[in-house]
Amino acid sequence: MDAFDIEPGNAEEFECPVCRDVLFDPVSLPCEHVFCHSCLSSSIQTRNHCPTCRGQDTTTVQASDVIARMSYKTATCKTCGVQVPLSLVKNHRAEHDNAGTTQFPFANSEISSANCFEFLTFQCPYCNEDGLNEPSLTWHCNESHRNDTRRVVCPICASMPHGDPSYQSRNFLGHLNLRHSFYVQDFVDISQDDAINEQAILLASYNSCIQ
Repeated sequence: MDAFDIEPGNAEEFECPVCRDVLFDPVSLPCEHVFCHSCLSSSIQTRNHCPTCRGQDTTTVQASDVIARMSYKTATCKTCGVQVPLSLVKNHRAEHDNAGTTQFPFANSEISSANCFEFLTFQCPYCNEDGLNEPSLTWHCNESHRNDTRRVVCPICASMPHGDPSYQSRNFLGHLNLRHSFYVQDFVDISQDDAINEQAILLASYNSCIQ
């Protein structure tokens, strides 16, 4: 975490007990301890218990509440000065590592469409709250608008290639939970062009519907 300026409270709250780094793809156990998915998977392969309390139940679920809170918190990259949601800190660090430079390649230039998915934020179609990425928009709408039945345009779909900004969903909350239960950024490879990334997103969306 030395490469980022993170508020002390946030650094402690969102630190993985295994790698001692910012949580990435956080998952939780029945004992409510939270870890990076990869860290926990590696740990229980050799010691089939919670790494923190040694609880024997290793049933793993996605820590959606933690992901939502992390999407509201930001850290400042010491290398390029970009503010990054805590949920994307490791992705951002990987971009520096892959670029092999001390300057993040998009810091002083316009972000290309192939890379913009990582930085997309959306406006709530109900109350116009802005600056929400996918998990935080889903969390916000479930918490604040669960009983709202108005037809609205899905801002995530409207931002995608060939998205229809005029199409209003009859059940936006149901659509949000079904079609956007995945995170677009997780299916985007910045080394690929827009067409390939679009296909990856559409395939992930389709798979979420048939599961």
